[in-house]
Amino acid sequence: MWWDEERIRWYRKAAEGSGFHRDLATAIEKHLDKNDRILELGCGLGYVSQILAEDGYRITATDNDKAALAEAEKHSGFEIFSYLDATENLPESDVLLLLFFGRLTENGNLERYMRNTQRIIYVISEHRGQSDNLRKRANEPEETLKWLEWQRGIRVKHYPFSSPFPQPLSSREDAKRYISRMYGNDKIEKYMAYLKKTKEGFLLPNMKHSTIFTIDKEEK
Repeated sequence: MWWDEERIRWYRKAAEGSGFHRDLATAIEKHLDKNDRILELGCGLGYVSQILAEDGYRITATDNDKAALAEAEKHSGFEIFSYLDATENLPESDVLLLLFFGRLTENGNLERYMRNTQRIIYVISEHRGQSDNLRKRANEPEETLKWLEWQRGIRVKHYPFSSPFPQPLSSREDAKRYISRMYGNDKIEKYMAYLKKTKEGFLLPNMKHSTIFTIDKEEK
């Protein structure tokens, strides 16, 4: 599984030192109703799910990684998390939440996900937080929008979303380890150039640029 003790530690430090998840939850809530039954796939450590639950939304947050779910339950105190394999049949919901999870353009995912819901809220990152020179998939939101506009039976809207999500790191060695695991050994030198010294250790800046899609079934 993707989540292990080291990745959980890094992500937890980033989440606790940033308002990113609150910013994202606030942006998403503009497209939700308190009566909606929300199902999240690939919730990971569940920070956005926790905020939505705290704000009074009815959400079930799922993942197929038991380590991530255990950590989500531990830090949130909410019993909203459950195991679910997203490749299987999904339970019915009013809103399906996909935050940096899956790709609608592949493997018939759009049709399968829309089968048991009325709306999908889909968030894609451009992966260019430090610099355009390091961007990996900056064009993915635009390409996804073009693809979605050709699909039948749906209505699509999209909204830009950006929020800082810097990564605290304990040492230069910790930073190199983080970069190696997240981006690859060949990126260590390039990313280390952006590392900043802080009172607590080091910080890798990251402005997370994303697009929020709302995808609704067309009324018949």
